[in-house]
Amino acid sequence: MPSEIIIPGFTAIVLLLMVALSVTGALTTSLSLIVNAVKEAQEDSLRKMNRVIIKQAIVNYRDGVLEAEILVENDGSNPVYKFEECDLILDYFSSDGMLKSVRLSYSSNWFVEKVFLVEDYSVSFTEHPLIDRGEVGEIRVLAFVNDLDVEKPLRIVFTTHYGSSDSKWVFANAQG
Repeated sequence: MPSEIIIPGFTAIVLLLMVALSVTGALTTSLSLIVNAVKEAQEDSLRKMNRVIIKQAIVNYRDGVLEAEILVENDGSNPVYKFEECDLILDYFSSDGMLKSVRLSYSSNWFVEKVFLVEDYSVSFTEHPLIDRGEVGEIRVLAFVNDLDVEKPLRIVFTTHYGSSDSKWVFANAQG
């Protein structure tokens, strides 16, 4: 007689436990999805608020040395100042036709030379070490690229420490 009560009772308890664990797992998964969606929306909103635009890029290439002057406008609401956390990437076609990508290092391959406070007035970056909203920074680039195909364009990608990014395809002026 005790087994007639214990076995069905034990089975009912196990089933209830399984249902409770399933519901808990579903709630945890749903909560995780909601948290991730809110986080992505917040990051996307921050990227949109902190927009950057490559206004101009002049690239010269000679004997494996690429030099560039890039004008980057801060069209966002916050200043760009953590340049060691920014990315400057070159995508280019090599002489064998392959599309290659190289990430340039801040202070080794590129630096901000000056900041235009208004269109025709600039100050050195050492005087004004950020690109505030509405300002334009002049970035100088020096990279060693031995296999650049100057007949094809290259792309310059600049990404801020906020995650805002812009890119521009340009041709390199081949010299020599």
